[in-house]
Parts: sequence; C-alpha cells; structure tokens
Amino acid sequence: MATVKNTKKSYCDDVFTELSGIKDRIMVMRDKLAVTYSAESDIFKLYDRHICELADQIDWKLQILSHACPYDWKGSSEAEYDENTASVGPADTTVTDMAGGYLGG
Repeated sequence: MATVKNTKKSYCDDVFTELSGIKDRIMVMRDKLAVTYSAESDIFKLYDRHICELADQIDWKLQILSHACPYDWKGSSEAEYDENTASVGPADTTVTDMAGGYLGG
C-alpha cells in the first residue's frame, strides 16, 4: 500500500480518474434501469438501493484518496472532498490577554 511519503501525483490522478469513471458508469446504469423498468417498479426499487450503495462506496474511496494524496495534488482541488470544506470555521487569532498598562515599547 502506498504511503503519503511515496505516493506520486500520477498515481493519484490515475486512481481518481478510474474511480470517477466507475462511479459515473454506475449512475448511468442506474438511469438506464430507471428508463427500462420504470422508476416506480418493484424490480427497480430492489436494485436501486444496491446500486446507490455501490456509488456511495466509491464516493467514500474518492474521499479517502483526496486525503491520502500529496497536499499539492491538483486532483484534490477538483474533488468535492478537499480540506478547504471543513465544517469548523477558522481559529480566532485575536489576542485578548494583554496587560492593561502595556504600551509596547
């Protein structure tokens, strides 16, 4: 298994491209099944759950890849999983513990 230190950007690009392509083909297959069997049919509903689970698993692998590849990898900026989308806001950098009479000299 590749580690962060020896992971090459081309490897990340190749894996990202392949996984994205697989996910896209799965979703196209789902759309074709919806047209063929009708989205309201029981057979479509049965397989739809499994197809969506496959797409979610690949989505999870893409998220792992975006965190495992080098920080300057260009594919991570294309992915929706880059580290700039954190749910926690930036740290407050204001200094509030200054002494009352300090003039800074």
